[in-house]
Amino acid sequence: MNKILLALTLGLALTGCNSDVNLVKYGVMDFNQTTTLGQALDNWESCKEKDWESFETENGASVVQFTCNHKVENFMKKIKSYLSAEEQEKADYLDVIANIQTFQFTLNQDNSFQIDNVQVETIWGDGTKHNDSQKPIEQLETAYQNELNFDPEQLNKLAAEKMAYIFRLIKSRAK
Repeated sequence: MNKILLALTLGLALTGCNSDVNLVKYGVMDFNQTTTLGQALDNWESCKEKDWESFETENGASVVQFTCNHKVENFMKKIKSYLSAEEQEKADYLDVIANIQTFQFTLNQDNSFQIDNVQVETIWGDGTKHNDSQKPIEQLETAYQNELNFDPEQLNKLAAEKMAYIFRLIKSRAK
């Protein structure tokens, strides 16, 4: 009897979490009502790995979180290819192994939701990490347009040098 009750409780808990995720995934945003949020994020080609989860904050707010681990490898390789051999040897700031973007949606009492927060964490091969906040709607628009956050095809020598400089600055601020 206790095993059945435990299984039923776990099943209800999982269904509850899943329903929060589904509420957001099947919802639409005011700025683009042509597709659901789930269709836009689940089909975003920029992500090599995607994950949806829900949780409750300490003050009882329900949050649904979408995480995208962006494809960065080819982008970083192409930036390095524009650098001289000497610059490449010193370019540890381009050894980015992950760029993880997290979108958080808070659920309202009336079963509506809003985008609350977008964070990005950049991780280098030596374990250094940098976290930063981003503009939520701007980042969602990128996903809705199915744009790559790190598109190697958009790089030329000037753009690569600019990106190398930006990653050098970001890593200098990282911990």
